[in-house]
This record gives sequence, C-alpha cells and structure tokens, in this order.
Amino acid sequence: MISSSKLRLNQLIDSLRTISSEQTSQRIVYRVIGLSVKLLVSIAAVYYIAQRTQSAESELALGHFFQTILVSSQLPMVLFASVLLMMVNWSMEVVKWKVLIDTQFQVKWKTAFKGVISGVTFGIFSPNRMGEFVGRILALPPERRVLGSLLSFVNGLSQTLATFSFGVIGLIYFVQYFGAEVFGGFATLAIQLTILSSLVLAIMLYFRVDLLSKFLQRFTFLKKYHAHFDVFESLPSAILQRIYHLSLLRFVTFVLQYILFFYLILENPQWLAIIGASVLTLFSTTLVPFLPIPDLLLRETIALSYFDLFEFDLYLVSIAVFSVWAINVALPALMGAVTLFTYRIFRRWS
Repeated sequence: MISSSKLRLNQLIDSLRTISSEQTSQRIVYRVIGLSVKLLVSIAAVYYIAQRTQSAESELALGHFFQTILVSSQLPMVLFASVLLMMVNWSMEVVKWKVLIDTQFQVKWKTAFKGVISGVTFGIFSPNRMGEFVGRILALPPERRVLGSLLSFVNGLSQTLATFSFGVIGLIYFVQYFGAEVFGGFATLAIQLTILSSLVLAIMLYFRVDLLSKFLQRFTFLKKYHAHFDVFESLPSAILQRIYHLSLLRFVTFVLQYILFFYLILENPQWLAIIGASVLTLFSTTLVPFLPIPDLLLRETIALSYFDLFEFDLYLVSIAVFSVWAINVALPALMGAVTLFTYRIFRRWS
C-alpha cells in the first residue's frame, strides 16, 4: 500500500512538473511574441517620423527657415505654449478614455495613460491614425479587449462629432465668404441651414448610440460578441455628454496650435481666415479616413487647398502644418514607443 501511494504521488509530481514546464514554455513564447510586436511597431513609428522629417527638411528647408527666426523673441514662447497645449490635449484624451472604461470596469490612471500614448505610436503610420485603438486595447487585459474595442469606437465617435461640430461652423463661414456672390443671398442661407441641420442630426444620433447594440445583434456572424454589444446601451447620457465636451476642448487645442505657429511665421495674419481654413482642414481629414495615404500628407494637401483660397503663402502653411504635426503627434508617438515596453501585451487580469 505504501509503495503504491508513493508511486501515485511520484506520478502526480511528474504530471505537475510537465504542466509547469509547458506553462513556462508558453509564457516564454508569448513574451517573445509581445517583445517582437513592440520592437516592430516602435521601429516602424521611429522610421516613419524620421522619413517624414527628412522629407520635410528637403522640401521646405526647415533647418534654414527656423535659423532665420531664432532671433525672434516669440519663438520660445510659441514652442513652450505649443508643447503645453500638446500635454493638455493628450491629458484630456486620457481622461476621456478612463471615464469610458470606468463605466464597465476599473482601470488605473497609469493604465489609461499607457494605452492612449502607446496608441499614438500604433496610429502614426495608419490612415487618419485609425490604428490608435490597437495600442489602447493592448494595454488592457486580454479578457477586456473586446469591450475596450467597442468603447474605443465610442471615444472615436465623440471626437469625430466634435470635429464635425467645428467643421460645420467652418463650412458656414466658408459658404458665407465665397458663396454670396456665386449663389446669392437666399441660396447661401439655405445651404448654411442645411449644413447646420446635418450637425443637429449627427448630435441626435450620437446620443442614441444605444441603437448600435440592436443593429449589430442582427448579424449572425457576430453572435459570440452579442453579449458585449450591451455596452452601448449601458453608457449614460451624462458620460456621452462629458466626453463630447472634452472632445470639443481637444479640438480647440488643435486650432490654437495652428494659430500659434501662424502668429510666429506670418507678419499680418488674417485670423478669421486662418481659423476657418484650419478648422476645415481638420474637418476634411476626418471625413476621408480610409484613403491609403499617410495622415500628414493628406492634411498638408487639404490645408494647402483651403489656405490657397485665402491667398496665403503655401510654403509657410506647409511649415505650420508640419510643426503642429511634429509637436502634437510625432513627439507623443516617440514617447509611446518607449511606453510600449512598460507593460505586457499578453497577460492575465490582476
């Protein structure tokens, strides 16, 4: 009896050792895959930033231009204010993300920050930075990532609505500025009211995001995710309103950064035209997110077209667009490339 018990005990120990060995091997494989993903994304982001900077230098002679304005007393103030606005901008995005996530499960501020900032790294080389949500959900535990993806969609919807809201204002100004002579007063007013009505409709649909749950549940191939779609119905209107207001404030920081650089490089800036063209540039790039071209190239092309209508120096416009991108996107993306290595992609919720 004793020898039989010892035999069973030894078999149990051997079995546990085998399981432990398999688990250890699995953990090593996951860590290697996770590290490889981080390295590839970080290298791709750094390469993209370096390539765009080199291209801008060769096309715009950025180094020579900024050397000519180094003597300007406004340069330190503009750079400091722009970096400060960048920090405010992404801080508000962290708040938005945490507010949304906390409606379903609790996360630390550190986790929310890591998700947002590493998301910039993932998104920098994707059209319209659509890859940002990948970085955000990878900072979450695996079992929470489906919910995280759905909440990321709502977060993006709020920012798109904010951009659309300001874009409508820009379009109304644009139609008023150029349309009165072409269409006449009555037709111009009708166009403006139609544009304004589209904003009202968009806001109404945003606050009925719960309708998405019923719509998505109609698709049978999404059956295993149907339980997660209830998240759209569980979001209170107060939360949706809060993240929409924060999205509006984020958009203001974008426009303020454009204003700062135009203040630095233009002698007699036309502020209404600058604000209107900047708003329309951001608005237009949001409307065409699926074009397979880098965000900076798209934004620069659209910016040139709008600012050209107001007879701005397109060389200076290109410098302003690149400068805002470098501070507001490229710099956080480099920070995100470092942040990626501070958490595990494959891990259990703890």
